Amino acid sequence: MPTVLVTGANRGIGLEFVRQYLDAGWDAVATCRNPDSAGALEALKQSAGDRLSIQKMDVDNAGEVRAVADALAGAPIDMLINNAGIIDNYGQGVAEGGDDPDLKNTDADEWLEILKTNVVGPGRVTGEFADNVAASEKKMVVMMTSGLGSIANTEQGGRYAYRTSKAALNMLTRNAGAWLGERGVSVIAMAPGWTRTDLGGESAPTSVEDSVAGMRGILDRLTFADTGTYWNFDGRQFPW
Repeated sequence: MPTVLVTGANRGIGLEFVRQYLDAGWDAVATCRNPDSAGALEALKQSAGDRLSIQKMDVDNAGEVRAVADALAGAPIDMLINNAGIIDNYGQGVAEGGDDPDLKNTDADEWLEILKTNVVGPGRVTGEFADNVAASEKKMVVMMTSGLGSIANTEQGGRYAYRTSKAALNMLTRNAGAWLGERGVSVIAMAPGWTRTDLGGESAPTSVEDSVAGMRGILDRLTFADTGTYWNFDGRQFPW
C-alpha cells in the first residue's frame, strides 16, 4: 500500500490531499504545526485508524522535522507533498490583482518569513525525507507552487514576497530534481490554481475538492521522465 506525507495538512489543500489519498486506499502521514487543534484531521483518523498518522511538524523548525524523519526512518514514502506555505495579505486572495506594486511599502521582515517557510522549509523537508522517498515505489516529491511563480507569465507588480518565494521554489524543484534524479526520484512543481481556501480567499473560482482531484490526476500519470516540470491543476504545463 503506497504512503503519502503531506505538510501543512490540517486544513485547505493539504487536508484535502490527505482525505482523497486515504479514500484511494493510500496510507497517509499528515504533519502540521498544532495537531492538538487539528480537529478535521482527528475526524479523518476516526475512520482511517492506523492508516493515518498525525505528526507535529513545523517546517520552519529543524528539530521537529528531524524528529519526524527519525521516527519514520526506513519507512518508504511514495509521495512527499510539500504543501505548507504562507502568503502576504493572508486570506485576501492570491490572484485577485490590485496588489500594491510599490516596493517601499513591502514589509521586509514578512518577506523573509515567507521565503523561510515557502522555500527553505520545503528544502529542509525534502532533504530529511529523501531516503524515505527513494526507498518507495512511486518515488515522487511535489512542490506546491503557484502560477504566480512563473517569471514568463508575470504581467503586474505587487505581492512580491509570495511571488518571489514561489519562483524560488520552482528553482528548488529543478535543483533538487537534478540531485534526486540519480536515485530515481522525480520532483514536480504543482500549482493548485486560485482555490477557495483560507489562503486563496472566498472569491476563488475553484473548490478545494476539484483542485486536489485535478492535481492527483496529473500526478498519477507523471513518470520519472517528467521530473522538473511545472503544472497547473487543470493539466496545463506552465512556463518557468
